[in-house]
Amino acid sequence: MSWRIYAASATGTSHIDKGIPCQDAFAFHAAGDVLVAVVCDGAGSAPRSDEGSRLLADTVARALGDRCEREPECLGGDAEAWFAIAADAVTLARDALSQTAQAAQAPLSSYAATLVGYAGDGRRGWFFHIGDGIAVAEPATPDDGEDSAAAWVSLPSNGEYANETYFVTGDSWREHLRVSPVPAPIAHLALMSDGAMPFAMQKNNAGLFKPFFEPVARYLASVDEDQGSRALLATLEDPRTHGITSDDKTLLIALRS
Repeated sequence: MSWRIYAASATGTSHIDKGIPCQDAFAFHAAGDVLVAVVCDGAGSAPRSDEGSRLLADTVARALGDRCEREPECLGGDAEAWFAIAADAVTLARDALSQTAQAAQAPLSSYAATLVGYAGDGRRGWFFHIGDGIAVAEPATPDDGEDSAAAWVSLPSNGEYANETYFVTGDSWREHLRVSPVPAPIAHLALMSDGAMPFAMQKNNAGLFKPFFEPVARYLASVDEDQGSRALLATLEDPRTHGITSDDKTLLIALRS
């Protein structure tokens, strides 16, 4: 079995009004059963966070994708082992960000971005997460037709104050790196920046908001990845969506095929 991935990022109206580019980014690596997917959200106060989120997403997805293809058994390790693997990928990304910052004679904090991602195969996987955004994995329906278990969710991590979160560029990034297991096969994966959460998640963040997600997933399953991603972008850019939140919005949906 393999994965079909649909993803889009839309610039929020608050950024459009100010002439600020979209500060979200996504990246993924899919090869057979292996999937690595990443969504990053640049800090609104950081002047180069659009570059930071793009470089972070690309580097982490590539590093973990290569690792999981080369050593598929790494997905079967424990939380301590997976934390080390995720930390290695983040370290590579931080090194790339540092080199970019030095070349631009800019502080590393100018590239501040959060990170939420998933790495897995057909049997199990792991979430990895620094800061806000959210990840949801919905289990595959059992063969006996019984109702499936509740979704696995990696929740946002925010600071003490409103609108505060943690960034990969921070000195204490290791303290804020969280990994959590997805211990069984999944049917759907959704990663999103916090701008998409108000309409894509249940109010308590316990799972996906079914009236939004289910018709979207049915449509995506009927089209190819390019067409589906264009449709997803149109949804994120819809005036009704902008009416819910003026923030940048990124949504990545992976379906098992």
